[in-house]
Amino acid sequence: MNKNHKYFLGLYYRFIDLLTLNVAFFIAKFIRFQGVKEYSFLESKYLNLLIVINLSWIILSHSQKIYSTFLFTSRRRYFFRVVLVVLLQLLITIGLNGLIKTFYSRLFLLYTFIGFAIIMTLGRFLTNLFYKAYLSKKLKKNLIVIVGEGFSVKDVQSTLLVNTIDENYQKIEGINGTDNLIENLENFKKETPITELYIKISLLNEDLMENLSNYCDNNFIRLRLILDWQRVSSKVIESRNISHTTVLNIPLTPLDDPYNTLLKRSFDILFSLFIIITVFSWLFPILAVVIKLTSKGPVFFKQKRTGIDNKEFNCWKFRSMTVNDDSDKIQATKGDKRITKVGHFIRKTSLDEFPQFVNVLLGEMSVVGPRPHMLKHTEEYSQLIGNFMNRHAIKPGITGLAQVKGYRGEIDEDHLLVSRVRLDTFYVNNWSLYLDLKIVFYTIFGVFQDHK
Repeated sequence: MNKNHKYFLGLYYRFIDLLTLNVAFFIAKFIRFQGVKEYSFLESKYLNLLIVINLSWIILSHSQKIYSTFLFTSRRRYFFRVVLVVLLQLLITIGLNGLIKTFYSRLFLLYTFIGFAIIMTLGRFLTNLFYKAYLSKKLKKNLIVIVGEGFSVKDVQSTLLVNTIDENYQKIEGINGTDNLIENLENFKKETPITELYIKISLLNEDLMENLSNYCDNNFIRLRLILDWQRVSSKVIESRNISHTTVLNIPLTPLDDPYNTLLKRSFDILFSLFIIITVFSWLFPILAVVIKLTSKGPVFFKQKRTGIDNKEFNCWKFRSMTVNDDSDKIQATKGDKRITKVGHFIRKTSLDEFPQFVNVLLGEMSVVGPRPHMLKHTEEYSQLIGNFMNRHAIKPGITGLAQVKGYRGEIDEDHLLVSRVRLDTFYVNNWSLYLDLKIVFYTIFGVFQDHK
C-alpha cells in the first residue's frame, strides 16, 4: 500500500470537495427557494443540474490533476490551479444555463459557487488540521534521502520541503555521492525509517542499480530516479512497456496529447470568437477608415511567416507602415521611418495584431504561443541557436511567454534572441491551460499599462 501522505491527502481532498459541492448546492437551494410553494426539487429538473455539476467537477478536477498535489512545485501554483478549476466549473454551468435559455436561477448559481468556494476552503483547512493531528499521534517520523549534488537535486529537495505537510513528521537528508551508499543508508535507517530514496541517474551504473534496487525492495523503500539530463528533464516524460522492456517516451511537447490539443483548440476558438464579436467587430471599421485616410495602401498587411512544423502561412495584421519593398527583409526598429503616425499608436497598443484572431480561427495560429518570425529570420536564427526550431513544434501565438516577460519587438542583440528562445522553449515543454490563461491576463494588463 502507498503510505505517502500526499496520496492519502489527495483522496481526502477528493471526497471533501465533492461533499462540499453538494452541501453548497442544497444550502443555495434552501436560501433561494425557501417559501416558494410552487418549487419542487424533483419536478424542477434541478436534480439534472446537480448531476451535471458533479460529473463536470469530477472530469475537470481529474483532467487538471488537482488531487495529485505532489505534481505542484509550490502551494501558490496549486492554489491557482484549484481556483482555475472552480472558475471553469462555473463557466460550464453558466454555459449550460445559456443553452437551455436560463432555465436555472442565476441567483441560485451565484449562491452555489460562492458557498462552494467558502465551504471547500474550510473543509480543506479542517482536513489538513485533522490529518496533521493523526500523523503526530499514529505515525513515526519518516526520512527521505536524496543522493547527489547540483541543480536538479536542489530543485527536488526544495520542492519536497515546500510541499511537506508537516516537518515534524517528515525529514529530508542528503548524501553527496555513492561511496559506501548502502552503509550510509543503514546508518540513517537506525535513527529514522527511510520511506523514499532519490538518486541522480547519472550516478548509477548497472551493478549499483542492481544492489540499490534490491536494498530498497528488501527494506520497503520507494526508489525515485532523478533525470538530471537538463535538455530532457524539462519535458514531461512517460514510461511505456514494450514486451518486457520499459521505454521512456519523450514527447516534443505536452500538446502531443490529443486531450491537451483539444483543450487548447477549444480555448482558442472560444476566446477568438469572443474577441472578434465584442472588440474586432467595431474596431475594424474605425481603424480601417483611419489607416486609409492617413496613408496610401491596403488596410491589412499580409506576410509569410513560419508556423507549426516549419510550415508557411499568411499572417495578417493591420498595416502600420507605408507600403515598401523591404517589409519581408528588414524587421521594424525603434524610430523606423516606415512606420506611420497611426502605426506608432496601433503597434504600441498591439491593436495591429487583432486580425490574427482570424488566423487562430483558421487553425494557423493559437492565442498563446511563440511569436511567428519572417521566413528569412527563421532561417537565420536557426543557424545561431541549436534548438531554435523546437519552438515550431506547436502553433505560433498572438502573444507568448517571451512577450509578457518583456521580450517584444525587434531583436538587435544575440542575448535577447537567446532569452526569447529560452522562454519559448520553456512554454513548448511546459504548456498548460493555466499557463495560457496567465499569459493572456498579463498581456491584457501589459497593454493597458503600456498605453498609460
